[in-house]
Amino acid sequence: MFYHKYRPQFFKEVIGQEIVVKVLKNFLKKDKPPHAYLFAGERGTGKTSVARIYAKALNCLNRIDGEPCGKCRICNLFEENKFLDLIEIDAASYRKIEDVRNIQEHIGFKPIQGRYKVFIIDESHSLTEEASNALLKTLEEPPLHAIFILATTEPDRILSTIHSRVQRLDFKRIGAPQIVEKLKFISAKEGFEADDESLYLIAEEANGSLRDAETLFERIVLALDKGQKLTEDFVAEFLGYLSLNRVLDFLEIIAKDDLKKSLDFVLRIYSEGYDLELFLKKILKVLRQLLLVKINPDYLKHLNSENPKEIIKRIEKLAEDLEISKIKKLNNLFFEASLNLKKDPPLPLFPIELAIFQYFE
Repeated sequence: MFYHKYRPQFFKEVIGQEIVVKVLKNFLKKDKPPHAYLFAGERGTGKTSVARIYAKALNCLNRIDGEPCGKCRICNLFEENKFLDLIEIDAASYRKIEDVRNIQEHIGFKPIQGRYKVFIIDESHSLTEEASNALLKTLEEPPLHAIFILATTEPDRILSTIHSRVQRLDFKRIGAPQIVEKLKFISAKEGFEADDESLYLIAEEANGSLRDAETLFERIVLALDKGQKLTEDFVAEFLGYLSLNRVLDFLEIIAKDDLKKSLDFVLRIYSEGYDLELFLKKILKVLRQLLLVKINPDYLKHLNSENPKEIIKRIEKLAEDLEISKIKKLNNLFFEASLNLKKDPPLPLFPIELAIFQYFE
């Protein structure tokens, strides 16, 4: 799987978590690094990967500027998944007090291969209250050779008493351009072509999760024919909704005051089997962007960081062609259409067609 195959092995390969990496490297400079950490953030943002790199760096025999050397005996054991002093626990499955007591029984034993015995507890918010209280006692007075890293997507469910005994590091969602760069790297390594628009569409679907993006990317690539280039239209068809380019095509027809072509467009996408709710959702997203560009031209800088240049040019042109009153009217009409569509109308196209008719009145 791409996610496992291209998982970062060094801090320098970690994407989008510069502050977290900097803090951890500073901890590594201390003779006695903190014994417990809480890695908080949404799924797929690199919590477990960074925890593994930190565990490797803590035990590396020839660490260089906070980076594990990648060549020593310890680093080789990590790469071969044979380092016995790294214990990874999925708290979603092992969440009871008996499981924590099992950790307590083993924590007293000194490391077998390295300097530190590192416990990574994923989904740590899933621990029962009894298990959390038992873990708290362990965190209060751990042996010097034990390091705990709790990873969670729901830090608010972690006991406040545990919060007070750990170093909390927050992992942010990863930006679309950073995800796209990683996907470009993978496509180059795997030997196939992909245009920027297709990769941005995957990044948008992943919603800040690099792992989700890599997993989705692999699924889509498996559907390609040999030698076929990955395009935005192919990704959109795979996902079952219109590409952003086609949504912009529709709004450009509207901007030209062409009622017939507007109705023909929605009839065509309906006959092609596209999800009308997702179509309206994308329209509303673009209309919001147009409003923000009209109110604050600096908003284009944000859009530049999330979209290919060609898309930005089209959004900028639409903002010039549509008056703010028309954008507001379109937003209200299509928002109402989306609500009506959710009511399962007998004629699915009618809420959208009605919105178009009312706009051109």
